[in-house]
Amino acid sequence: MPRSGSRPSDGRRRRKIVAARPGSGPAASPPPPRERVVGVLRRHGGRWVVDPFDRGAKSPIHVDRDGGMEGQDQDAVVVEVVPGARAGRGARARVVEVLGQMERPGVDVLVVSRRHGLALEFPDTALHEVRRLPAAISQREISRRERFDDPAPVTIDGETARDFDDAVAVEELAQGGVRLFVHIADVGHFVRPGTALDHEARRRGTSVYFPDRVVPMFPERLSNDLCSLRPGEDRLVQSVILDLDRNGVVQRVRFADGVIRSAARLTYSQVSAVLDGRERWEAVPESVIPMLRIADRLRGVLETRHRARGSLDFDLPEPRILLDVEGAMTGIAIEPRNHAHRMIEEFMILANETVAGHLAATGGPSLYRIHERPDPVKIEILSSFASGFGLNLPRDSEALRPRDLQRLLDSAQGRAEYSVLAQMTLRSMKQARYAPENAGHFGLAAPVYTHFTSPIRRYPDLLVHRLLRAARGGNVETRERLGDGIEDLGESCSKLEREAEAAERELLDWKKIAYVRARAGETFEGVVMGVARFGLFVQLAENLVEGLLHVAQLGDERFEFHEGRQELRGARSGRAYRLGDRLRVVLDRVDWILRRVDLSLAKTPGARSAARDAGGEPPRGSTRRMDTSGRGRSVGGRRTRG
Repeated sequence: MPRSGSRPSDGRRRRKIVAARPGSGPAASPPPPRERVVGVLRRHGGRWVVDPFDRGAKSPIHVDRDGGMEGQDQDAVVVEVVPGARAGRGARARVVEVLGQMERPGVDVLVVSRRHGLALEFPDTALHEVRRLPAAISQREISRRERFDDPAPVTIDGETARDFDDAVAVEELAQGGVRLFVHIADVGHFVRPGTALDHEARRRGTSVYFPDRVVPMFPERLSNDLCSLRPGEDRLVQSVILDLDRNGVVQRVRFADGVIRSAARLTYSQVSAVLDGRERWEAVPESVIPMLRIADRLRGVLETRHRARGSLDFDLPEPRILLDVEGAMTGIAIEPRNHAHRMIEEFMILANETVAGHLAATGGPSLYRIHERPDPVKIEILSSFASGFGLNLPRDSEALRPRDLQRLLDSAQGRAEYSVLAQMTLRSMKQARYAPENAGHFGLAAPVYTHFTSPIRRYPDLLVHRLLRAARGGNVETRERLGDGIEDLGESCSKLEREAEAAERELLDWKKIAYVRARAGETFEGVVMGVARFGLFVQLAENLVEGLLHVAQLGDERFEFHEGRQELRGARSGRAYRLGDRLRVVLDRVDWILRRVDLSLAKTPGARSAARDAGGEPPRGSTRRMDTSGRGRSVGGRRTRG
């Protein structure tokens, strides 16, 4: 969560709307908003200029020091472009906000937040409503709900998680099979439609997750307290109770307004260690270990079912930024996705599918999470590329099924090109989105899907909670009212989600590039992840930083770009560089303002070991299986929560 104490404003200008006086005619239209640019302030001779962080801005912006804030050399600033000028050659601007020196921890968060329009503070109206919420859950409310304390529910999250909005429990049934309990924080009990809190959550659409903090959808009083399923405290939930047979087939479903008292706050690492028998964690109560073992067996059954129907599962590298107590970056870790991650994924996906199916079956408005078929042109390119490695994929996108893509990935497991094939497969997909019409979820091979399991950090989930409660109570009028404007809401939330993802990626890139700045001149192992006419995009295996190996660095000859084969081939030597090739490269230069890394080939005998001669075979090897957990797993879903 954002740290306590004073926080900078979100930098957004509020228009003042002036009511017209009687008889004075209509109010004058407010002036158009002035263009704002975020960049680095620097002294250039006797003048001040701003270098924009936007890679598309080719020229510095001249700064007028009169009438604006001052700022110091190398400060990150927000400037307002003078009317009539554009952000580019000849543009003039004045500084309207000084964010601070880029070297200071936290300034990069401010920069990314300003660039993507993220609000770091909540309006007074929303904070006033939060202060009026009860200090504790009333016994009256608890008494009208069903208690779910046996089997004891637990939360399972990452080590640094602070909001725990889902808990799980399982028990074996006498007749065979398993009963699964998925308990989701009942945010809708505290946040009613039309309130200031609801309005602000809808405006944000989603929480945004940065390495050292979260820009939350709700104030901390909700996200870290009343709606956080803390161990040993009564918390309100909406529960999905599923009876499954030995093959993981759902036999019975029940929904309930519940109250739970979590038995433990567990982490993925703790649960994985206990399940693997590697070590005994004191934080894991002895009483819940048998339940965890039942849950893991159910995880295996559900995984088998989902793979059989063709649900896509990616194992791609994803870095975790390591920070010290002051928030300064100390390193980059790459950790595998373990059984505990997969367990929660499977349980949340099943709950989402179940709720979606119920809403679809009962009729009336709903908001679905849909994922459409891949782009035919991209599938053609992927198929052509895969064939170069002796791997097959149908070229007809209309006949393509998710299991065809999964078979392709399975065939590449353990080979050097796996990570590239997985990335290309992801890029061939369309983005998942929210819509009122059910179109199924291609990536999950699910006929119907929604988002229900994270109402504290996704607004669509909160709406689905309300729709489910209305459907359970037979409140047709309420459900219809909730459905007013649902198409526009789906489009808005989809756009906000994409903006949040772009902000998360940008800050992660900034952190990684800032970390490797001091390692210029060092040699790294890398994998070619992209090919263009002007060079190769190489991902460094150690830290997943991506840099450009310009075509001029490949040799003293002309290299031709072959898009279909995704390769650069020397016109004289026939030497070729393709996606998936392993290279030894030198980190030459880092421009962390534009987030650009320049590479060159290492001057060693093995530098070109991955380059293939004409007609040669691609290098073989194994790629490390990493934790993408998130959006890769559900092709547009949220991290490990489906």
